[in-house]
Amino acid sequence: MSDASGITNRLAPLAEDTVGPYYPYSFIDGDRSDLTRLHYGLSVGPKGQKIILRGRLLDSDGAPVDDALIEFWQANAAGILRTPASDGHPGLDPFFDGFGRLITTAEPFDFRTVKPGAIPAGNGMASRAPHVTLTIFSDGITRLVTQVFFDDEAEANASDPLLTSLPPELRERLVAKRTGPSNDGFTVYEIAIVMRGPGETPFFDDLSS
Repeated sequence: MSDASGITNRLAPLAEDTVGPYYPYSFIDGDRSDLTRLHYGLSVGPKGQKIILRGRLLDSDGAPVDDALIEFWQANAAGILRTPASDGHPGLDPFFDGFGRLITTAEPFDFRTVKPGAIPAGNGMASRAPHVTLTIFSDGITRLVTQVFFDDEAEANASDPLLTSLPPELRERLVAKRTGPSNDGFTVYEIAIVMRGPGETPFFDDLSS
């Protein structure tokens, strides 16, 4: 509507939005915190030892961070990462893509997956101990990237190029401790991720594996 002066309260039309947003299929899936199953109702699943990576995300005061999103990336039980470079690799597991994500609460998070295998050397890269890469997004930070290793892989950990690049006291902050089986038979590993302050977890500029 407009008055006699020609002033109107109508808004000018804007260009139409294109169809979107565009999300990878893995983002559409409502639950990416359990990689040991594909979907409810399907009996197939990935090969390997089923584990729970149980973690706490803590701030500098030791209080839980309950508003962060964590993405997980790992190799399958045979140590093969699903990437464009590994397309067609005979060691790929058709029922495992290695990518997960969850939103933290004040309670410890449980990420259910299979224990990753050691990544063999190749393409100029040294072999890697079994590990899971975590990328953390939260208010006030762009992102933090780290890797979690397993305390029952001591031999592989001793030669991992990332772990051995750190002083011994910092290496321990990246190693999840095996605490025993869960009620449903998963092997449980526990770790605290400290985002800043005393006892801060080592973070890295970028990690692709």
